[in-house]
Amino acid sequence: MAESLARLDAAVSWTTLQPHPDLQPGWVLCSDLLAGPERFRAWQQEVADAYAAGDDDGLLTGQGLVLDWYLAAITLPAAGVFHLDRRGLDLSPEQLRVRFGAGGSTLVATAVGSPGFTCLPDDPAATEPGATVVADPAALARSVRDAVVAHAERLVAAYSPTTRIGAHGLWGAVTDALDVGCMTGGWASGDMVRAAADARLLLGDGVTPLVGGSSLHEIDDSHGRRHWTRRRVSCCFLYRVPGVQACVTCPRVSDDERRRQAAGW
Repeated sequence: MAESLARLDAAVSWTTLQPHPDLQPGWVLCSDLLAGPERFRAWQQEVADAYAAGDDDGLLTGQGLVLDWYLAAITLPAAGVFHLDRRGLDLSPEQLRVRFGAGGSTLVATAVGSPGFTCLPDDPAATEPGATVVADPAALARSVRDAVVAHAERLVAAYSPTTRIGAHGLWGAVTDALDVGCMTGGWASGDMVRAAADARLLLGDGVTPLVGGSSLHEIDDSHGRRHWTRRRVSCCFLYRVPGVQACVTCPRVSDDERRRQAAGW
């Protein structure tokens, strides 16, 4: 597990993925964070203030960003390790820890905690304590998706009272986060074609309560170069911050504008 997370961590610039908490302050067990909405409300306000967006629209931005950051703590290791090493990790709230940085920050680190994992029969670690063996990649994908959904159900229950984002938007964010986890795994492996296939395997056609399948695809920019990108089904609402443009994956961005932005990559 440590090797899998290290490979994935090397492809992620904005947060750290590790098997165990270190001695840095700020670690929180996810089950404690999900126990009540107060911590989420305070975090949302910190983010809105950090982005100088303290009115109602700005608070919605805080709500969208906090949701995305928390989900990344679940889905980056879930989808990324599935892609890299065909393993599923135990990402239950009682096992997963996250570490906060300064006020208004993203989560600066995630610690998986549990040594338990799911794998295929030919995995060299299949006989180790804590290993659960499943028959094939499709069964492994289902177990990974089910683990993410089980955690997300508790998140949605805790988060719903704190936000204007409705159930479709919340589950859309879960769907997007799984897709992004696969894309991140593709950056780590250098094989985006396989990462896109794994995203389709994980997401299916939008297995309930997820709201859609993978949107990973290639585009041609105005210089004729090809790039991998995706189109969100949810929104982080960052475009509401003064002076900030909608990002390239935003559902508000047209295909032509997406190609124009890609020309600068």
